[in-house]
Amino acid sequence: MSGVKEAEFNTNATTGMGYTSIPAAMVLASVFLFVALLVGLVVNSLYLWVLRFRMRRSINTTWFLHLILSYFLSTFTMPFFAVSLLMFPHWPFGDLLCKLTDYLLNVCTYTCVFLFTVISLDRYSLVFHPVWYRGHMNNRYASAICICIWGVAILFNFPYLAFSQTHLLEDNKTSICIDYILSMSIWPKSATQLKWVMFSFHVILSFPLPFAVMTVCYVRIALRMKKGNLARSTKSYKVMFITVASFFVSWLPYPLWYGMIGRIDESTSNILMALAICVSCMSYCFTPLLYLFIAENFKKTIQKSVLLLIESVFNETFNSFNRSFELKPEAPPSSASKIGTREEPLEEIQ
Repeated sequence: MSGVKEAEFNTNATTGMGYTSIPAAMVLASVFLFVALLVGLVVNSLYLWVLRFRMRRSINTTWFLHLILSYFLSTFTMPFFAVSLLMFPHWPFGDLLCKLTDYLLNVCTYTCVFLFTVISLDRYSLVFHPVWYRGHMNNRYASAICICIWGVAILFNFPYLAFSQTHLLEDNKTSICIDYILSMSIWPKSATQLKWVMFSFHVILSFPLPFAVMTVCYVRIALRMKKGNLARSTKSYKVMFITVASFFVSWLPYPLWYGMIGRIDESTSNILMALAICVSCMSYCFTPLLYLFIAENFKKTIQKSVLLLIESVFNETFNSFNRSFELKPEAPPSSASKIGTREEPLEEIQ
């Protein structure tokens, strides 16, 4: 996610490492990243422990286990980006970490985005096609889907691992980390075009398309609940709204900043870059905390032990749809009657 341009820094790399003072925006962003690192490691570690060892395996725990795992792995890139912001535009960690940090962060980002999309489709299938969902979906299929998502994200972001390198500026001291630098050095005339083709392809798959799928799924679910007077509380609406809103806020700044590189002045571009990095990293560390604040009786549950609190939060989130409305599938009478007489929640179907 570095995405820097060499031309932006040639004029600033005349003294020392390119800057005589650190911009305030970079300092604040760096401090934020270090705080996010500590919060993310603690919160995501606890969530992983609860999902893996304290809760019974189900379709929902499988989705969220892999989602929190992507959050957890992404936090390991934050100290490198925090230090690089303090030394901006210099990248002090060399070629290998230039490749690995960009690669790991992008793999986790796309895994997270794809999982959000799959979860919204899973909720949609549960509400609109419950009979099919009960008969075909189980924990084994959910695990296979998650493995495929990780595989696609790993292969899809391989160019970051293959082509990202450090590049020495004209002062022979400042080294910057650039995406797809191999293509820039071999085909300089087509480098800009290739860069924008790759950027557009990545952006479409990482933001507009998943956001559209999530929005359509959750809007249709909300309309179904409202039309059939199925909602017993506002809990389900809160879950859906927070899911869509957090996704929008977390992933929008980066493509906006990247798309405006070269079209706005350098100081504004640097501030937007710092904002984009902070907002993206915030989603990995602070989004799990949102589940704590949408849980019912939060003031009471906060008095529990931390592990029991997190476990209860996940249970409430998983069961919010089923506890908030009675499912009324359009199915044959025999099938419908069987569904209506079952006592276990839909999430427990394996």
